[in-house]
Amino acid sequence: MPVEDLIRYFNAADASSDSTLYVAGDRVEAWHGGLHLGSLFQPIADLRSECVLGHQASLTVRRTDGAYLPPETLFDSCADGPAVVYLDRLCRTLHALNFLAQHRSTGGYLQVGVHPRHLHAVSNQHGLVYEAILKRCGLGPADIVLDIDADTSELGSHGAHALASYRLRGYRLALHGPEQALALPAVLALRPDILRIAAADPSACATVPRSAMRIEIAGIDDGEALGNALSNGADLGTGRLFGEPSTACRATHTGARNPYNPPSSYGARP
Repeated sequence: MPVEDLIRYFNAADASSDSTLYVAGDRVEAWHGGLHLGSLFQPIADLRSECVLGHQASLTVRRTDGAYLPPETLFDSCADGPAVVYLDRLCRTLHALNFLAQHRSTGGYLQVGVHPRHLHAVSNQHGLVYEAILKRCGLGPADIVLDIDADTSELGSHGAHALASYRLRGYRLALHGPEQALALPAVLALRPDILRIAAADPSACATVPRSAMRIEIAGIDDGEALGNALSNGADLGTGRLFGEPSTACRATHTGARNPYNPPSSYGARP
């Protein structure tokens, strides 16, 4: 379905809200609570081949006077759990639409954040609604890595249940490595497909058991950081060396090639 038709469909389905998706040039933006929302994409690269395997989506929040706000201020303004759930899904729908708009040259997987408050505000069937949204966009859970930055002590049994529900639906999970090494076993027990670690501490890779899980290093800005990440056994990386966050994704294939192929061991579609 063309992006314009999808926008009309989602706006019609959400007629009771004050949010609106709209076309802005060759991209999609959203109007929510008097603010303009947009998407940025940062390439995620295989560190050995330096090929782009996916993109990490992030949110931009802009006032009507053009001034930018930190995205978290938008979520802080949510009065309750249902408001967080609605906003979180709106943002991920926006990212999916902007990713879809570039499908002629952009494949691989889309890594999108799930707000920690969303996990607790939904009682069950986590990922079901977003799966229906993705299918409208011609995508599916196998094309998505859900990026979750939540302390394991905050997740609790309900959070673990939410992650299991996402996994059963076919989503892949990226969890952030804890600042304290003592908390690492609790994160690993949640069986993430990807463990995200800051470039400032790549040596943490050495303490992670090698398995089907992959290590993603954030903040690889130069060759030295790349060398450190490789020497410590990291698999994936983001940073200025591979590309700054941008409204445009990095090309992963020519227009003649189908961007969505069977998932690789990275949880990616190469």
